[in-house]
Amino acid sequence: MSATELKDFEKQLELLSFTEQLSIMEFLAKLLQRTQNTKEQPPVSCSKKRQFGSAKGKFVYPTDFDEDNERIAKLFGAV
Repeated sequence: MSATELKDFEKQLELLSFTEQLSIMEFLAKLLQRTQNTKEQPPVSCSKKRQFGSAKGKFVYPTDFDEDNERIAKLFGAV
């Protein structure tokens, strides 16, 4: 934000009532707090490594994968 834009912003703030100015300041404080909280948190890392084949037998899909295509198309109004 340039100095001119900042002065224009200040002039616009002066035209507002005290309660409106106060609500804007509270909003800005919340935004600053939110950005500070996101900067302080370390990146999330996965504690467990995924093992290939760990879901074996937990998910079964039909032998004819395209069997329900027409029914699904009717549900979405495509047919």
